[in-house]
Amino acid sequence: MVKRGSPYLRWAMYHISRLVAIYSPTFKAYYEKKLSEGKHYNVVLSHIVKKLMRVIFYMRKTDEAIKKLNDPNLNF
Repeated sequence: MVKRGSPYLRWAMYHISRLVAIYSPTFKAYYEKKLSEGKHYNVVLSHIVKKLMRVIFYMRKTDEAIKKLNDPNLNF
């Protein structure tokens, strides 16, 4: 993992990736795929962080999350 940037963001993303790997079916499949390739647990989590950052960047770029939150049919 690159040691540039915010150490707090890196710490948060690392811990978020553990939870995402448990609860998201897509990320769980990706996690298991990387483990089956023989990667170490920490390396797998860093791959998940990278993938999660790409997803977050895409959602911010396209305002997809904001569109979903403004959907009147969305129930919380």
